[in-house]
Amino acid sequence: MATTNLPTDLLRTFITAIDMGGYTRAAEILGRSQPAVSLQMQRLEALLGSRLIKQSGRTMKLTEDGKALAVIARQMLRLNDMAVGQFERTRVEDALRIGLPMDFAVQELQQGLTSYARSRQDVRMEIQCDLSRVLLERLHNDEIDLAIALFPGGDQQYLVQQWNEQPVWVAREGLRFTATAPVPLVTHPEGCEYRNRMTAALTAARRDWRIAYSSPGIGGLQRAISDGLGASALTKPTLFTGVRTLTASDGFPPLEPLHVGLFYKHSRLGNMGHAAASQLIDLVNAAGTGALSARPESS
Repeated sequence: MATTNLPTDLLRTFITAIDMGGYTRAAEILGRSQPAVSLQMQRLEALLGSRLIKQSGRTMKLTEDGKALAVIARQMLRLNDMAVGQFERTRVEDALRIGLPMDFAVQELQQGLTSYARSRQDVRMEIQCDLSRVLLERLHNDEIDLAIALFPGGDQQYLVQQWNEQPVWVAREGLRFTATAPVPLVTHPEGCEYRNRMTAALTAARRDWRIAYSSPGIGGLQRAISDGLGASALTKPTLFTGVRTLTASDGFPPLEPLHVGLFYKHSRLGNMGHAAASQLIDLVNAAGTGALSARPESS
């Protein structure tokens, strides 16, 4: 039986339609007519013998087969574009805008990206640091090209890869907490996934809490913890000398894992962007920050 080959132009149309939310926007990005995009999608479905997309009013939704293909298609296109990029090293593209979260330890990723950029004359990067929710808003608005960000979990738009990190409760050595007083929290601003997990865990355990210190950056939180302003949540890479972990015996319930993801709009990235995305995946694996796993596309 002959093997069916999936043309990358059909896969690119499929992913672009997902990222842009419909055929009309995809046609604008790809420089084709809307009927041409529709025909390409019909051809892809015919090749696979499966329905990939269903319309719900004006909203485009993926079928279960569509979600499965989207994961594979992103990987195929990333590898294709990375291979092509190897032979276009002399062409300098616009600066690649990368978003890294202030509410997560990214020092190794930042150092790795910097080393990667130095090794390639065709790569220019502009790294922006902010809260994860702000980075995802910027990605949606095309203000950055790709982002590493914390997210609540589940299907997310533009999510390509994800891994988990386990936060732990920490406080300065010697700092004690009484069961009757509200727990003073050292945390990121409202909406941060660390903060959500701390407050949810304490509320579920029926422990009162209050915000003692708030800062968007990891460094500010570490200093506040060191000063003994309260309890906080950190991941293993951000633990430092002079703090102790807090457990159930201290009255602190376990925290839910953090979900961290690599996000980008495939249609917006050039070859340099796809090469950088692959580099980020390699850096995450090398750093041992958890097993990267492909995620289904959001419908």
